[in-house]
Amino acid sequence: KNFMRGIMADLKVNVNGITFKNPVLTAAGPNVRNAELMLKAVAGGAGGVVSKTVSLKPAHDLRPTIRRAVCQGIMNCETWSETPFEEMLEEYRKVKETGVPLIISIGYKPEEVKKLGSIIEKEVAPDAIEFSTHYVGGEIGPLIEVARSLRETVKLPIWMKISPNFPYVKELASRVSEYVDAFVAINSYGPVLNFDVESMEPLLGSEYGQGWLSGPPILPIALRIVYEIATVQDKPVIGVGGIEKGVDAIKFFMVGASIVQVCSAAIKRGHTVYGKIAREIEEWLDAHGYRSIEEIKGLYKEKLKERRKFSKIPVMTIDENKCTGCKACISRCIQGALYMDGKVAKVIGENCIGCGYCQDYCGYGAMKLQEV
Repeated sequence: KNFMRGIMADLKVNVNGITFKNPVLTAAGPNVRNAELMLKAVAGGAGGVVSKTVSLKPAHDLRPTIRRAVCQGIMNCETWSETPFEEMLEEYRKVKETGVPLIISIGYKPEEVKKLGSIIEKEVAPDAIEFSTHYVGGEIGPLIEVARSLRETVKLPIWMKISPNFPYVKELASRVSEYVDAFVAINSYGPVLNFDVESMEPLLGSEYGQGWLSGPPILPIALRIVYEIATVQDKPVIGVGGIEKGVDAIKFFMVGASIVQVCSAAIKRGHTVYGKIAREIEEWLDAHGYRSIEEIKGLYKEKLKERRKFSKIPVMTIDENKCTGCKACISRCIQGALYMDGKVAKVIGENCIGCGYCQDYCGYGAMKLQEV
């Protein structure tokens, strides 16, 4: 183990020739609305800054735009920047002066990204340009056209941000990879709806209160899409969606991400969250004997090769030497397959359907699915 040799993990990551001091970047959103907030992110430890998406015409969002959602998530009905992109050019320059890598997010149609990309490359020269596909639709053709248009216009690295609603992620990634230098997955999910049952008033100012879901509820969706993109092409993948702790980011690296982006956690906890997540990544790597992000990148895919598949329905087994009798598993079995026998839990084999749910509530490693 590296910690036994006194070796500390190195968080530096290189993507598209851009060196990031750590792999935790901002994600495009209200957390990076202007230079003031982007500079606060830098001060808070962000390894790179991705700006809020701009388009040729400023957005006009109906208030309120951001509300709490289920499962520690956030709902929003923001679209893109309400600041004219011409005014944002000076904001970008202020951030670029810090020396921290700057990625400018733009959208949406081919003619829009061509004009924006050309102006931004000339006037600001950021480290990369990210383009959002959020409002381009669900067909591959138009998305390819946006990527091709931007590729024909700029020499900078191009990052394509993927919507979780797109149904053919693998095909899209395979076909677009010739035009882009990296993929960002994912954007917020939706539309979704929530409201207060007492007042029956919508939470958001949109047409009927609909919005986009972000934060922890979308993390499993993001992991799946990052994994799929990473398995079908060789360009770097940037993971985003629900990252609040270092271990969340570790999961993204293990499914193939090179770096990650954070938005909702910053809205909830402030700009220091970027540095906090980076420190937690470093601590995890140190504790597990890894020297870099690269050493854990894609490990999940490798581990899958060793996965044992059951030939028949397994049954939960309990190691009585490890069981503490805490009873945490008992009420979690809707099949009635678990019971207490004195101070230890036991299994009624004929009732167990091998679903594995109870195992998640054992904090002592006493439960294991086995063929019997």
